[in-house]
Amino acid sequence: MPSHRIDFYAIVWFLEDGGTHYIDFEPQPVQKHVIYLIGKNQVHSIPVASLPGAKVIAFSAAFFDQIREPFLRQLFSPFQNAGLPIPENMIEPMSQLFSLILLEHQQEADGDLLKTYITAFLTHLYRFGKHQQVAAENEDFRMFRVCQLIEAHFREERTAAFYSGIIGLTPKRINEILRQKSGTTISGLINQLLLVESKRELYHRRLSVKEIAYKLGFSDQSYFARFFRKHTGMTPEQFKAKEASSRIP
Repeated sequence: MPSHRIDFYAIVWFLEDGGTHYIDFEPQPVQKHVIYLIGKNQVHSIPVASLPGAKVIAFSAAFFDQIREPFLRQLFSPFQNAGLPIPENMIEPMSQLFSLILLEHQQEADGDLLKTYITAFLTHLYRFGKHQQVAAENEDFRMFRVCQLIEAHFREERTAAFYSGIIGLTPKRINEILRQKSGTTISGLINQLLLVESKRELYHRRLSVKEIAYKLGFSDQSYFARFFRKHTGMTPEQFKAKEASSRIP
């Protein structure tokens, strides 16, 4: 499949090994019983002739907004794209839970029950990952709020002071939490999101490089080009050409 930007949230559970797929242009292995969580507006592709077997749950932003637990919503953060392996002793229970979700969707489609099943499914995924080993719930909420704020304001606000002021912690403390939970800082997350959005805009080719630079808050096109090359090793034009050549006619 060519790269495509999804307008929903997706849980992808691969049932066989099958090479590589890409989330926001970053390679991830296709591995049996590994689950990937893809957020709205992320770019996803599986560049193979025959798609690997998989179970997929897709749901709208409106449904996603009904998930109240911040630590579960955080699983779909664009900053964390690694897969979550299912422990061997949990493959059958997770398959049964998936079957309940599918059965309910095909029959009664009770929204509250579906939300309960999805919440249970995501809670198990949260346990499978490293997330349960870090900090307390209030820090999970702060991490989620920081990610929310960065996604909303990264184009115009690049300082740690802006985000820490809203959260009510010092820049130093916010960065300590981020390093513990994601191995990076506010500046690192902002640069990560700027790079992802740059790639998305360049791939879709709707805007010129100059227009993309201004849209993302860069003072001029040359500054944007230097930023992009520093993080990718290629110019924006080279990236556009590379992605264009990989498109399926």
